[in-house]
Amino acid sequence: MKKIITGTSLILSTALLGTMFVESGVATKVAYADTVETAMQTTSKKVYPKFVSGTQADQIISDYLSTANDQQLEAIQQRVKSFVQTTVQGNKTTVSISDDVMQTAMMSVIAPNTGVFQTRSGKGTTKIVWHGAAKKGNVDVYISAGMLNMAKKQGFNVLAQICLLPLGAVGGAIGMALRVGLKGALGTVFNKASGKGFAKGRVFHFKGGKYKSWSYQ
Repeated sequence: MKKIITGTSLILSTALLGTMFVESGVATKVAYADTVETAMQTTSKKVYPKFVSGTQADQIISDYLSTANDQQLEAIQQRVKSFVQTTVQGNKTTVSISDDVMQTAMMSVIAPNTGVFQTRSGKGTTKIVWHGAAKKGNVDVYISAGMLNMAKKQGFNVLAQICLLPLGAVGGAIGMALRVGLKGALGTVFNKASGKGFAKGRVFHFKGGKYKSWSYQ
């Protein structure tokens, strides 16, 4: 029997992937004579059009992520969590989000008063599929072409914080092995990618917490 759970039900899934993908930030302090002041990053509030195309929304998101701090990334992460979908079928647990839904979740934080006209025919999906208990480390990580292109430009940490962590991971030794394996596999894929970026998503296969191979979605 299949059952679908959305939104806050991902607490369980998130607990699985836990600390696997998060990299902590460090506060910066600057000394001036006899005083110590904490340097705080301030960003001006941008005003966006009332409606934008999907392509324009992608650019807004890209520009935002290029300068986003940990607090801003966490705000997006929490919003994405509320949009993901979990499906349990037998011993297989799938946690997923489509590119369009991901875009909507991110724009709701970056530009909450801006609507997006979707004109794209294809809908990429990013998901994590666990086979059995997460601690066994048997998992397939599906990353859409759109998310791969974003990660190639913004880096693994951004992909992990706003996408992979909300989809769930696992802590401990297995979690570390998965993180290292996925980061290494992505690095290899990124190095071989053409200047045009990715047209197809990838699936990264793990067995017992060890990276085995990748295939096209």
